[in-house]
Amino acid sequence: PDAAKRQPLREAPPLEQLQRASASERSAPGLGLQEAQRGGEAGAARAGAHGNEWLGLMPTLLRALSPGQQPQAQRDSLTRLAKMTASLDRDDAVWHKHFEHILEAELRLLESEDERVRESAIAAAKELLRAQQARFQHFTEHVMLRLLSAHRDTCRDVILMAEECLDLVVATSEPRRCLAVLIPVAAREEAPVLQASIRLISRIVPRVGAGELEQLLPQLLPPLFDAFKSPSADVRKAVVFALVDMYLVLGDALTPHLSELSTSQLKLVTIYINRTAKARSEATDLQPSAPIAT
Repeated sequence: PDAAKRQPLREAPPLEQLQRASASERSAPGLGLQEAQRGGEAGAARAGAHGNEWLGLMPTLLRALSPGQQPQAQRDSLTRLAKMTASLDRDDAVWHKHFEHILEAELRLLESEDERVRESAIAAAKELLRAQQARFQHFTEHVMLRLLSAHRDTCRDVILMAEECLDLVVATSEPRRCLAVLIPVAAREEAPVLQASIRLISRIVPRVGAGELEQLLPQLLPPLFDAFKSPSADVRKAVVFALVDMYLVLGDALTPHLSELSTSQLKLVTIYINRTAKARSEATDLQPSAPIAT
């Protein structure tokens, strides 16, 4: 496969240069240590020994992930990192010292020429995201751009795991911050990255209040209207769902903003709005009623 197709959406700086983590967060006592203290000195000693073992291994593991290393060595290192991520306390010293290095190495390997390396890299990144959600918040934009770029991959498993990672990122991040990444991507990209960005916009819309969403319409709607003209049926369908989600938040207040749509486009959106409203109404009717007090 062509390596150029897997390049990041824009040039993202190394994580070490972002330096968004506050000093207070880096110096805060770890929850894992507090729990170990409550469990007794023996438990703390075992946890510390386990973390120290991984801390000692980190230079070797990270070296194996460097560009130019053999794919098998990279896959083995990624597998071990995923195992470490699942087993260590979330505030272990390893994370304070090496989280950014691990994250950057895993994201960089999403551009590997070796498909199995890319699969291992996205699997390790997914494990890291699940275990270290708070630390990811400092690099939301960087991570989203890399994961969106992974939607160009030729491997279906990589794309599916990238979708799962992005769903978790937008579910745990501030909506406006995510939209600040997604709106420019939707304005300049083509399928399948365009489709992925619109799908994520749909997921964020219900989390935005009506007043805030209406203020964002001048930024949100132009790229969606352009995408509605895409030759990709999947992209056009994603646009329809996004507009339906906006209507469910804004109601008829959205209608004046849809004047740029053609008659056929507006009719399609209206059909899906009505279908969604009907489905919700039927689902509400099927809910058991509260028991009558006696």
